[in-house]
Amino acid sequence: MLKGELSHSSPPSAVHSHNLLIFSDVHLGSDLIQFAQPDAPLYPEHSLRRDRELANLLRWYATHRRGGKCWRLVIAGDFVDFAGMSIEADENELRLSLSKEEVQNGLGSAEEHTLIKLRCVVEHHADVFRALAEFLAAGNSLVVVRGNHDVDFHWESVKDEFRSQLHQFADFSRDKIEFRPWFYYEKDRVYIEHGHQYDGWCSVDHVLNPVSPLDPRRSSRSVADIMLRYVVRPLGMSESGHDGAGPLHYIRFAKRLGLSGAWKLIVRFMLAVHRLLTVWRAHFSDATAKIRLEQERRMSLLGRRRRLGINRLRRLERLQVPPATRSVSHILSCFFLERVVLGALGALLLLTFFVVFDQWHYQLIAGGGLCVVLVALAAAWNSSRVAIDPSDQLRRQTRAIGSLFPAAFVVMGHTHLPELSDHDGITYVNLGAWAEEETVPDKIQQFPATRTHFVLENVDGEPSGELLVWGAAGQPEPFGPRVDQESKDDFEASGGPAGLEVQA
Repeated sequence: MLKGELSHSSPPSAVHSHNLLIFSDVHLGSDLIQFAQPDAPLYPEHSLRRDRELANLLRWYATHRRGGKCWRLVIAGDFVDFAGMSIEADENELRLSLSKEEVQNGLGSAEEHTLIKLRCVVEHHADVFRALAEFLAAGNSLVVVRGNHDVDFHWESVKDEFRSQLHQFADFSRDKIEFRPWFYYEKDRVYIEHGHQYDGWCSVDHVLNPVSPLDPRRSSRSVADIMLRYVVRPLGMSESGHDGAGPLHYIRFAKRLGLSGAWKLIVRFMLAVHRLLTVWRAHFSDATAKIRLEQERRMSLLGRRRRLGINRLRRLERLQVPPATRSVSHILSCFFLERVVLGALGALLLLTFFVVFDQWHYQLIAGGGLCVVLVALAAAWNSSRVAIDPSDQLRRQTRAIGSLFPAAFVVMGHTHLPELSDHDGITYVNLGAWAEEETVPDKIQQFPATRTHFVLENVDGEPSGELLVWGAAGQPEPFGPRVDQESKDDFEASGGPAGLEVQA
């Protein structure tokens, strides 16, 4: 058991009537991709296994309380994979006309599109929703924190539909379900956020008002969302592991697709670039200014409602990493196009030198100088790239968040990599994931689902948490070595690094 040290010597004043059960990154609906991949199995084995084990976990905790206290389940983002689905759009079902892009790629992020997606997910993963409803009917409660794949939970009708869909499986009070647009916080105990706002590939500009400046009737989409929709889903490319890939990997992938498939890959990459540049231009529009004003209004309202203060929320917002769509160079680096640009520029300048200078030694000096400049530019561009693996970015926020929101634990998901690490008495927890991909031909690195979750209770007046895994025996088991404050002190006294970290 890992005990988080509070930032003060006295125990927290609040007496909590509940214990916390926390997990994230389930990605229900990520297998509903048949519009983009007609041959994709409707019920892949990895999805069936995830659903079965998650339903068993919910039923187990519904009958196993600690200290007689009910559970408050906090799902820390990406419970439903609205962004990753590919479902055919039927215009007869919709009031809002389909865009050309939605005709080509399936249902988008509009409110009524999201309602259709949610109903499909509930039907497709009925056992998980039934187990969740039974968990609530047993006297427990639920908090849903938005992630980048389920940012569409910002639509009010989608929240209402989620409650209604759960209610059809069991009878419980609807106020047992809460939605948090940004984070969940219990003073001196825990701060919970999905974590995508510290990842430039997945962050959005306005976390409290995530609508698109291109069309406020639709949700905002990140670089990762657009790549998923335009390239990854239609071509069967893997979602993860791209931090270890280079241009040669994608050339080999194109070769496996054959001539027509490689051409399709190029076309889809160019369509994605065009879409991203369109989003970049929209950052400077009047629509974005209006969206920002609404973001400010909602932030002020949140500060008053939760008694957090607007200045504290603004300082928290400043910790976030700006979306990569704000920068043309970052957009180009998504596709290694900065190298193409530098190569083309170098070839043009080299040709110019040969025309201007008629003596070979001048040509040699100019050409050599050009090579040095291009190499330096390439190195500078490469160093400014947004990291694909955001683990370090999330981890580094622990102290800053803890200074704004005093807590024993700062808990996030998003990376799919479970972790415990100590940061000056504040414990950073990453929840891992329940979702995993099947192995595909282009897979660089396989990330199997860890089936991890975090349990938090008060022991002797102090917050105490365990990172657990759903075991083969059908019950929770410790994930990794047992860690408590005494073992951490012994570890550091023996010459180990300050801060014990457990990573998958």
